[in-house]
Amino acid sequence: MQEIYEEKGEVKLEDYEIVYQICDHPTLITSPHYHNVIEIIYILEGEFVITISDTKYILGPGEMVLINTKEVHSVHVLDYGVHRSFAVKFLPETICSDSQSLMELKYVIPYIMSFPAFKTHYTKDEVENSNIKDCIDSIMREDRERGYAYKFAIRIYISHLLLDLIRKVNTINPIDEEIKENIREKFTDIFHHISSHYAEKLTAAQIAKKFGLRQSDFSSNFKKITGKSFNEYLNYVRICKAKRMLISSEKNISEIAFAVGFANTSYFINCFKTQMSITPAGFKQIYNDPPASVYYNLEQRIED
Repeated sequence: MQEIYEEKGEVKLEDYEIVYQICDHPTLITSPHYHNVIEIIYILEGEFVITISDTKYILGPGEMVLINTKEVHSVHVLDYGVHRSFAVKFLPETICSDSQSLMELKYVIPYIMSFPAFKTHYTKDEVENSNIKDCIDSIMREDRERGYAYKFAIRIYISHLLLDLIRKVNTINPIDEEIKENIREKFTDIFHHISSHYAEKLTAAQIAKKFGLRQSDFSSNFKKITGKSFNEYLNYVRICKAKRMLISSEKNISEIAFAVGFANTSYFINCFKTQMSITPAGFKQIYNDPPASVYYNLEQRIED
């Protein structure tokens, strides 16, 4: 069983974790893990295999992945030779805070909600035909030189990078801008409540009553903010929890389904397959023997 762990406390709001990874032999750089920060990994030299959720990406120089918060991922290098990558980790609050206006918030919600339509992998062409490469070079330069207000400069370049992705690459519809400020504040607490009580029997009516909203207002605003119905979002949260258990737990699929709040196994499997395009058993197999399956994918790519 592949061990999974949560990285904690590695980034503060005013700081960023900047990592330069260099290796010259086949190695597992990070085993499956997740964290509460957004991570950008950009390949400088060589070839990296990065598994994010249920998908393996083989990345060469100039390619990039953007890993959202709480997304399970791991990193491998399979061949001898020089392999170099650059990574920057930052809290979602870097681009989204409670004091932000809805005009701004609607564009960054997809980056802090782990939307299924969220784009993860960026090819060399996509990176070069945008401002992404310039922003990454600027972040590395600021971190290397550490001049006056360099942390503030890094935040600006991170924001510029994400702005370019929003404008040119991602096609996620932003949330509706006609949401009142007090409603947005309520939904901050609502999302926290769902995250803490996802395994319980939750209904839209129950949540609306608890937070002093009419059910019709709750449902319509929930859809505007997340792009999902309440049940779709609840199932999404439960499946996120189930993915970690599938990797790190000895429980069978039925036990995991019940543990995260699904009433029956068949419905869990259907929801999982709809969201992940793979069955829970298939997802579990990906992490059971990562090097073997990654080698197979690499060989297939070479043959093609």
